[in-house]
Amino acid sequence: MTTGAMKGARRVMRALTVKWPEPFPGAYWLDQREDRAVLDVLRRRALFRYYGLRKPKYVQALEQTAREFYGVKYALGVNSGTGALMTAMAALGIGPGCEVIVPAFFWVATVGAVVCANAIPVLCEVDDSFTLDPQDLERKITARTRLIVAVHMAGAVCNVPGIMKVANRHGIPVLEDCAQANGGEFRGRKVGGFGKLGMFSLQWNKNATAGEGGLMVTNDPRLYERCVAAHDVGIPWVNGTPCETHPEAVTWGSGRRMSELTGAVGSVQLKKLPGIISHMRASKRRIKALLADTPGLAFRRLHDEAGDTGGFLIMVLGDAAKAMKVTERMQDAGLRSASRLAQYGLHIYYNIPQLVGKVPLSAAGNPWRLPQNQHSVYDYRQGACPQSDDLLARSILLPIPSRLTPAQESAAAAIIRKAMQ
Repeated sequence: MTTGAMKGARRVMRALTVKWPEPFPGAYWLDQREDRAVLDVLRRRALFRYYGLRKPKYVQALEQTAREFYGVKYALGVNSGTGALMTAMAALGIGPGCEVIVPAFFWVATVGAVVCANAIPVLCEVDDSFTLDPQDLERKITARTRLIVAVHMAGAVCNVPGIMKVANRHGIPVLEDCAQANGGEFRGRKVGGFGKLGMFSLQWNKNATAGEGGLMVTNDPRLYERCVAAHDVGIPWVNGTPCETHPEAVTWGSGRRMSELTGAVGSVQLKKLPGIISHMRASKRRIKALLADTPGLAFRRLHDEAGDTGGFLIMVLGDAAKAMKVTERMQDAGLRSASRLAQYGLHIYYNIPQLVGKVPLSAAGNPWRLPQNQHSVYDYRQGACPQSDDLLARSILLPIPSRLTPAQESAAAAIIRKAMQ
């Protein structure tokens, strides 16, 4: 394309614009119900989850709602999604000498929790669903593999049967990272309950939000006790008091309790989650329908379209140059949250400088130089996952806001179609 033609194309794109909302799903659903809950916490003078001037109730209410919503026996509120990941590592006994398999497309906290446990992350390819590839997962397992982290990424559910088949054959536990797919389902069953542990985030960008906060779920009573101990003082709380119930539950705590203020907002938001997801799913389906048969445009594969949370549209193009050009055009026309996935910040393994450079936790060089990890030597530079690199280079991610109007949906589709020309 000549310089004049490029300028002309940009003028056309500027003429076709849309005011695209910020991608904060749960934030648009905050109303007087959260207001009342927060004010009730303050008026009750009970901000700590276990005791106060009056009996606290909101973190417990959130955990009860979570048990029912996710269909699990145990739920635990924590201070953040990152706190949930780190608590999970402690509860599962991950430490020096352990390898933990993670996908190439994640959030930095996922791999950070592994490193902070003094274990070694092992990268696994993603397939065209942009989640863990079961075939490469099989290849990445070694005698040192102690955990598989299945990330339900960018709103969509992993290949649950494929991953669980590999994990069960090798006797390796699975931690489900559901931070970006809260409320997602596989064949009618909520994510989080398939593996040994599931975790969720209530951070500001998430489907249900309390600004910050996290949840952990499991069906294993002993593992639940370990999580309770690890997230707090190292001993499980029973009826508001630290109590040594079983010796194997005793560990070192990390002070990651959830506050009543977070519980108040979270307990209201979690009840709204089905409605939030319903709106995003509907918007995403309408936009995809408007983009049907667009030359050169394909979409990520969904393992369960009905269980997709709808919060992200991933478009797959023919090559990286085309993806770069289309992304720029989309952004110029108002879809500023669009990203070519290769440039999607700390979600991509090779964009994480502390991982690529194997930055140690201390002067001792841990975890990379620990004797227990001497046989776990891996490269995290671009090229470590060539299949993923190819997909990420030629794909575009567009967050789907949770309160779109039909006019915004139509405008977005028109912009994308024009950008593809």
